[in-house]
Amino acid sequence: MIWAGALLALCASGSASAYPWPVKPFDKPHALRAAFDDPRYHLGAEGALSAFHFGVDIAAGDGTRVYSVSPGYVRRRAADVSVRRPATGRAFGYWHIQPVVHTGQHVRLHQLLGYVLKGWGHVHFAESVDGVYRNPLRRGALAPFSDHTKPTVASIGFVGTGGGAVDPGAVRGVVDIESEVYDTPPAAPKRPWQIARLAPAFVWWKLWQGSTGLTDWNLVADFHLMLMPESIYNWIYAPGTYQNKANRPGRYLFWLTHGFDTTTLADGSYRLSVLAEDTRFNLGTASVDFTVANGAPPLRPVLAPGMATPDLRPY
Repeated sequence: MIWAGALLALCASGSASAYPWPVKPFDKPHALRAAFDDPRYHLGAEGALSAFHFGVDIAAGDGTRVYSVSPGYVRRRAADVSVRRPATGRAFGYWHIQPVVHTGQHVRLHQLLGYVLKGWGHVHFAESVDGVYRNPLRRGALAPFSDHTKPTVASIGFVGTGGGAVDPGAVRGVVDIESEVYDTPPAAPKRPWQIARLAPAFVWWKLWQGSTGLTDWNLVADFHLMLMPESIYNWIYAPGTYQNKANRPGRYLFWLTHGFDTTTLADGSYRLSVLAEDTRFNLGTASVDFTVANGAPPLRPVLAPGMATPDLRPY
């Protein structure tokens, strides 16, 4: 994809020294109820004015003290604070808090910035470098952070030109392909957010015929480093995607590919595999068997979550 090369180039230049958590204890990981590049909605009904989440939501009770993870200069607004280090271009943001500092003030590491506002139950924490948001969960950033859960590929589906589902036992013509993929927080937040889901760091797909790979691993999404531009939101997330809410897990439907032309394939049986990875290299996979039937009787495929396939790593 277009942005993949830029992301790889930034990996080398964008690595940063690790910083602590903004709530106590500073040296222990805290529960998350939203991740970087999760789907978000600005106004009204879900699906309107969609955007990528530009930070992580750290679960914290109302009134919890929020501290600076770095020294720097404050810019205060009504319910958020940013702390900037002009010499490095880095800034850290803390949203949904009642600030106790003022614009222009210099703060030290671990200085109190404010308290989580009533009704929010979390602090939205963000990091940027030269104005570009970075994933705080990438290696070498927010620490300590460990993750032993693996992403889940919950479904793989074919979508016709009219937007309806296509039976994988009889795939014809040009279709789009989507997949529901999510990651489980390494530590569950407290109720009512205990069933929250996170976006994975990477999603790929690959086409097989028997044990022969017909394509390379195709990158669908790379969230491990940098915030995606809003202009490609509807290219990455498919309709039916929605964010976490209290007592309701989010649903993350990724477009695997658009305009998949089955007429370029001979009629017969194929397999499409989806692989997802988090920022700590845990892998989840699923495959779907499908039949191209542009001129032949269809066969009935089987969805096979976690089915082993040759050469399953994309690198």
